[in-house]
Amino acid sequence: MMRFAVVDIECTGGAWGEEKIIDVAIFILEDGEIVDQLVSLVNPQKAIDPYVTKLTGITNKMVRTAPKFYELAKRVVKITEDCTFVAHNIGFDYRVFQQEFDSLGFDYHRATLDTIPYAERIFPDWENYGLKTVSKELELVNAARHRAEGDARITVDLLKILLEKDRSSVFQEVHISRDASVAKNPFKEQVKNLQNKVGIYYIFNAEDEIIYIGTSKDLQNSINRHFVADNKVALALQEEAVRLEVEDIGNEAIAEILYHKTVELHRPIYNAVKKKKLLNYGIFPEPKKSATVEFVKVFPIRHQLPQFFFESPKRLYPWLQRLMMEHKLDPQSFLLDKDRPHYEKHAQPLVWKPEAKSVSLFDMRKAMLPDEAVLVGPGRKGQEKCAIIVEQSRVLGYTYFYLSTDGLNRAQLKKRMVDLDSDAYTIGVISHFWNKGYLKELTT
Repeated sequence: MMRFAVVDIECTGGAWGEEKIIDVAIFILEDGEIVDQLVSLVNPQKAIDPYVTKLTGITNKMVRTAPKFYELAKRVVKITEDCTFVAHNIGFDYRVFQQEFDSLGFDYHRATLDTIPYAERIFPDWENYGLKTVSKELELVNAARHRAEGDARITVDLLKILLEKDRSSVFQEVHISRDASVAKNPFKEQVKNLQNKVGIYYIFNAEDEIIYIGTSKDLQNSINRHFVADNKVALALQEEAVRLEVEDIGNEAIAEILYHKTVELHRPIYNAVKKKKLLNYGIFPEPKKSATVEFVKVFPIRHQLPQFFFESPKRLYPWLQRLMMEHKLDPQSFLLDKDRPHYEKHAQPLVWKPEAKSVSLFDMRKAMLPDEAVLVGPGRKGQEKCAIIVEQSRVLGYTYFYLSTDGLNRAQLKKRMVDLDSDAYTIGVISHFWNKGYLKELTT
């Protein structure tokens, strides 16, 4: 019998890795029923960003007398014991939980299940998989959006529906915890210090051939997982695996780019042929092979590769709107009839006077990234940063540095950077993480 701890949190905001919980909800689901729960505001012992207050309604005054996380920690450990940790977009919730426990000197690990990829498989035709869409598509009522309890209850309802539809394969969605997998893992000593490390790993066979390449935001958990799964492919991989190599990259954007380049180069036998990428929507300018674009087509990426990659329509259409506004293009002629309803749904209701009938492909590419910039994000450890060099809206390469000791000397960073091919996918990934705020533009 599986027990699920369905979790949602709200946080203070702020720099990546420095967020603190201000609102937590945990519902224990067993045999389709909630058998225990923990719902509480949390005193983060730091100020809440104004945009978070605007989004959630949670003010500094409201959390001033709330329990601090360390006062709830024992209850959290107890209530989630022997449970699979479930969240909608689990990367954030689980990471922040581990941050909070790490600050208390406690190593918190649970098997995990993310309802987003699970829902993507069960409901492949949805436009996106945010909780707002979940509520609309499944006709669920969220009485308190952007509050931990309201969002956690919606996630509970979603999980129940997913289990009812596909309970037989739920174990495929569960990321097995370190304790459950360590006994069978021949690389247990090698991965013991890789918790929450971002990077790429390579599994070799006895002939020293790469048989699998993976990437993860938690290398320890992902590698361990290979040695718990018992499907046919996993058992074959376990039988052949004799050596592991790990690249600690530290930065999700660079890891995503290098991972797909490496898989395309080596094509390991156990990597899925059609592994889903981070960016799965594309813009296809028309006419093809022309420097001047008269209209564009928007499609999910299947066989043909686009010239511009995006994560979702929610990201793609606002970008198109900014492009059309800047170059005074008419949406009625620049977009296909099939795309205009999606454009109207995802873009703002803005109007401008159209003056142009086309835009250069060069100007479209320039709209993806700053003209010249150093984009900085997390590095591999401590205060180390990863710098990505952009010139003429093209990605040149990346390197690591310490802002406190190295400063932001562009010329020095370029001398020691690792070159990157500035292809459409690389530009799309860097643009995606820049627009998310994961990468920040710093002036030299």
